[in-house]
Amino acid sequence: MSETAFIFETTPEFDKDLKKYSRKHRSLPEDIENLKTAMKVAHFTDGISSMGFFPVSHPEIPEGFFIAKKFACKSLKGSGSRSGYRVVYHLQGEVFKICLLELYRKNEKAVEDFQRLKDCKFTKENC
Repeated sequence: MSETAFIFETTPEFDKDLKKYSRKHRSLPEDIENLKTAMKVAHFTDGISSMGFFPVSHPEIPEGFFIAKKFACKSLKGSGSRSGYRVVYHLQGEVFKICLLELYRKNEKAVEDFQRLKDCKFTKENC
């Protein structure tokens, strides 16, 4: 796993979400970096359970989209992995690429933005 180059990309919408929530919870950028490490281990290490990462189940959404539900935010003391944050991402395992698409709080938004996921075009050049 350490020899493989992993590519993490973000969409402009994700960057906007991160900026919005980082105003209130300043540790979010660091927490996202920790989440990236967890994603590498969960998706690309044999024998490791990908607990906390769930596939998006919607008839119009193709495979490869996941939601990280167990997301710890250091700014939310005492909540641990129950911070209420959700991160929606797309996994392209064949090229070791993960694209972060959406960040939201489950108490502010019931489900992920399916239109944003449907509009997302994935190629090797862009996210």
